[in-house]
Amino acid sequence: MKDGRGNLAPVTIIMPTLAMEAKEMLEGKEFTKEELVNKFMKVLDKKIHEAKDMLLERFERMCNQSPKAASFMWLNGTMFGYNEKEGPISALRHGTLAIGELALAETLNILVGKDQTTEEGMALAKEIEGLFKKRCAEFKKQYSLNFGVYYTPAENLCYTSFKKFKDKYGDIEGVTYYIKKDENGNEIRKDKEYFTNSIHVPVYKEMSPFDKIDIESQLTSFSNAGCITYVELPSGTKNNIEGLETIVNYAMDKDIPYFAINVPIDECHDCGYTDEMGDTCPECGSHNVQHLRRVTGR
Repeated sequence: MKDGRGNLAPVTIIMPTLAMEAKEMLEGKEFTKEELVNKFMKVLDKKIHEAKDMLLERFERMCNQSPKAASFMWLNGTMFGYNEKEGPISALRHGTLAIGELALAETLNILVGKDQTTEEGMALAKEIEGLFKKRCAEFKKQYSLNFGVYYTPAENLCYTSFKKFKDKYGDIEGVTYYIKKDENGNEIRKDKEYFTNSIHVPVYKEMSPFDKIDIESQLTSFSNAGCITYVELPSGTKNNIEGLETIVNYAMDKDIPYFAINVPIDECHDCGYTDEMGDTCPECGSHNVQHLRRVTGR
């Protein structure tokens, strides 16, 4: 059971920007990977403290609101633990003040040229996540409030922050684009349009569901305010329930707290038939088919 789930407000740190800021601070001299990482960790630590201050300000505003401003929550007993004499803080003190993060993979590529799918990248990933976890534990003790590490699942923010980053810093391999080999072994550049969510393995990395679970399960234990691990399957699973159960059980054995599987779900908008299909509905022959390949949520 994650002790921190029940977020009141998140503040998400966009880590690739901090990695570039750390680089800029070292410009004008030669520096090692170790020096860059050390500078980044100092910048990140400062931002984590700033995120804490922002969350405390939000928490104070929420606690100072009049119960009449949200009568359904406060006056109807919807919020567990609410005490009229003490006010909203009586219930809100049990919620999570979440310090979120975005784009670990891209951050690692900036700092050491490798992401968490490599031994060097994973070692640094654990160091970064350890700092988040350590600081949130300290804040929790200092303020008697439920600060927690949040692996932000923010598709919109992944897109908007990526656009701003690219406009400012230009193209960087492993960050704004990646290199992929075609069937003939030729290298092809693939431009990206968004950052990778939280600590996820980048979607362009080709690996089995079990390998993805193995990698991400090494990091999920650092989060206590919400995280998700998902795998995408190339086809539906209705004819292979045993295989589906194998994947789910593997994730549970790896102590994944929130697991999801994305499978193709297509729907004919004319007759309502649902299944994996091409451009034509096999039931009525319609071409009015919607193809759904990913469901995201929180």
